[in-house]
Amino acid sequence: MRLLFVNRYAYPDTSATAQMLTELTEELDRRGAVVTIVSGDAFYLDGAGPLAPHERYKGITIRRVQSLSVSRRRLRWRAVDCVLFYLLAAWTVMRLPRPDCLIVMSDPPLLSVLAAFLGWVKRCPSVCWLQDVFPDIAIRIRVLPDGFATGGLQRLARWSMNRLDRTIVVGRCMQRHLASQGVQASRLTYIPNWADGACIHSLEPAAGNEFAVAHGLVGQFVVMYSGNFGLVHEVETLLRLLRVTASLERVVFCFVGHGASLHEIKEAVFREGWRHVRFLPFQSKAWLQWSLSAAHVHVITLRSDMTGLSVPSKLYGIMAAGRPVLFIGPETSETAMVIHEARCGYVVRPGDVRGAEQILRRVLGNDQELHAKGQAGRNYFDRYCDRPIAAAGFWRVLSEVVTKGVGTDGARGQHSSRMAFPRGTT
Repeated sequence: MRLLFVNRYAYPDTSATAQMLTELTEELDRRGAVVTIVSGDAFYLDGAGPLAPHERYKGITIRRVQSLSVSRRRLRWRAVDCVLFYLLAAWTVMRLPRPDCLIVMSDPPLLSVLAAFLGWVKRCPSVCWLQDVFPDIAIRIRVLPDGFATGGLQRLARWSMNRLDRTIVVGRCMQRHLASQGVQASRLTYIPNWADGACIHSLEPAAGNEFAVAHGLVGQFVVMYSGNFGLVHEVETLLRLLRVTASLERVVFCFVGHGASLHEIKEAVFREGWRHVRFLPFQSKAWLQWSLSAAHVHVITLRSDMTGLSVPSKLYGIMAAGRPVLFIGPETSETAMVIHEARCGYVVRPGDVRGAEQILRRVLGNDQELHAKGQAGRNYFDRYCDRPIAAAGFWRVLSEVVTKGVGTDGARGQHSSRMAFPRGTT
């Protein structure tokens, strides 16, 4: 199969979507696919210089288009950068040979619209691998107003997904949400994100852990938040949890990574003078098993209004490391469902500070319970969430799409010669 992927970030970038894309394309290349990626030439984090316009990574061809490399805090210029990527990526795809399948991710937002157009022009099957649902998220976090214009964007997004051969979603809650919004259920396929179980193993969070030694965590009970702390994550409940646990002996909250909402935590720590909270930089993949295993309990949060719109992928690395999870988020989310199915942790709703505190007090020093839940998580991970399992699911879906040759009009083996737009968008 000749597969063409489009996403703003790819190898060697270390953002979540870039790493997922790199790992998936490595697996597909290993299975015999001819893989090309069209991405931007900038890194996710500010400050890095432009990447080369062409690169060969293992068996994967990467073609990069120019980016503005603007700060992520400058929203207007970021919007301009998104438009520039749409145009340059479309031009690049148009000039490339026709692939057997075109696959877009969701960065920048609404790449599904571009995929619908390019699939129609190139006469090839098209797929969207959806990590986040836009513009719904932008409306909920008040980056975009809820009005006529954003309603048009929502209709455009749903229309595009109904023109694609398949939309692969990373959560069952996301699958339900899109179906309720009018996306045909037959075009939705659920494949969860993953971690690399060959690289992440369970290690003792004690003297033998190099990460714990390097950061003075030996002898402490470590509650860790690892990864991006963005606008979709629950902040207030976690802040109140930090406040009520400040007097607990040996308990240290360790935030590893970055994110748009992390400054709220840092400001509160400085203002309150909390000594039980530490902040550490993003860890490379080589250090991930050491950093994840340095925790006794991991924390994941998600705002209540983000169910079906965003699925934190950090859960899978935690399960691979054999550590239990305290999830502060909605019960109907994918994260909560997996934790309940795997019996690998605890779920409390946003606002339930007392419930979260009671859990931490109970497990403090209860090594047997922590080990049992951590091992249950790893067992579930080995059955459903390891990298080769996800890759096999993608191979199966993409092979089916290519074999059927479903065009952008949904008719098997045919492609519409006319692009029909949804009402209210023309």
